[in-house]
Amino acid sequence: MTNDTLKLTDRKVLERARTDLQEHLPLQANGYKCTTEQLLDVLLGVAANHSTLEAICADLVGTPDADTIRQYLNKQLKVEGLVPGTDGLRHLEGCLNDALAAEIASRVWRHARDIAIDLHDRSYYGRGSQEEGLWVRGKAKDGTTRFHRVATAYVMLDGLRVTLAIRFFLPEDNVMSVLRALLDRIRGLGVHVNRLFLDKGFASVEVMTYLNGSGLSALIACPIRGRAGGTRALCQGNKSYRTTHTFKGQKGHSVTADLAVCRIFTTAKRTGRLQRRAEWLTFILIHLDLSPRQARRLYRRRFGIETSYRCAGRMRGWTTSPNPAYRFLLIGLSFFLVNAWLYLRWQFTQVPRRGGRYLDTKSFQLTRFANFIDRALEQRYGCVHEIIAPAVPLP
Repeated sequence: MTNDTLKLTDRKVLERARTDLQEHLPLQANGYKCTTEQLLDVLLGVAANHSTLEAICADLVGTPDADTIRQYLNKQLKVEGLVPGTDGLRHLEGCLNDALAAEIASRVWRHARDIAIDLHDRSYYGRGSQEEGLWVRGKAKDGTTRFHRVATAYVMLDGLRVTLAIRFFLPEDNVMSVLRALLDRIRGLGVHVNRLFLDKGFASVEVMTYLNGSGLSALIACPIRGRAGGTRALCQGNKSYRTTHTFKGQKGHSVTADLAVCRIFTTAKRTGRLQRRAEWLTFILIHLDLSPRQARRLYRRRFGIETSYRCAGRMRGWTTSPNPAYRFLLIGLSFFLVNAWLYLRWQFTQVPRRGGRYLDTKSFQLTRFANFIDRALEQRYGCVHEIIAPAVPLP
């Protein structure tokens, strides 16, 4: 008799993901055409296939049609909430954060951790107003300056890239309010912050003043601005150095911070198309005593958050729906599935060896995780294997 507790199957992957979503997401369907399980299964299929409601419902035989699913989603996913006076989008955000926490391995809480916080934009091409679409302005990218923006907090732990919290960046928000919300969420999880690694978007006077008063250690990427003055005036000389700089904000507020100014050299070694040239990077040091070289090497560790964004992009469904709550749900669902994949990989790919276990990551890559969900859905509902021509084709 085999021990099934050590075996991870496609059905178990689907059941775990659906169970965790059903426990935390405020989505229900009790009709005779659609049940809650079917609703969640279709959403998981949309994410795992990087597809749309129409494509998944058309391919799976036993699921409700796309219009039925969409009616349930639009009825329950509302910005203003089902109860008058409540914020449905923030409630959805809290539910997604609870689902993220359910997929975090216990080893994350054992010690103080380095936390990276970043802003992530998804292009928005709709014609709705900012009040309707809840998009924000940003630097032109992919043919638009309108984006749905989220901020994520990510634990920097070797071999375990886990998103701890997510925050929807709405038009009325600013980086300070978003940072406070994420830090409150992290503290609520019981995760102790060792150091913060913040993106350029958080290099503001308000954020630096807050961090100086809170006692948190932080390393912030500083944008190089100005033509001859500002931080660009610091990018001179032949070597890296430490200095101080006074940043000026709105309403006459200012703050003086330690800066690590790094002179680096870049080259395209793989293609050989570019010549070796010098560039500059600047970092703001909050309660940290680091040399420019140490600051640059330490900050490079946060680039793992970009990997988490690429993985989340692989598990994000597509939609043309004008409902911003559904759009944010697809973004949050992608981070949830990446967390679920990391947790299952941690549980089922440990290989014993002398000196400590290692993870056989090749045996359960993200593509296989997505394929498991897809195959389990096909086994449960059936899929289209053939089509019949409506008429004899013309020669």
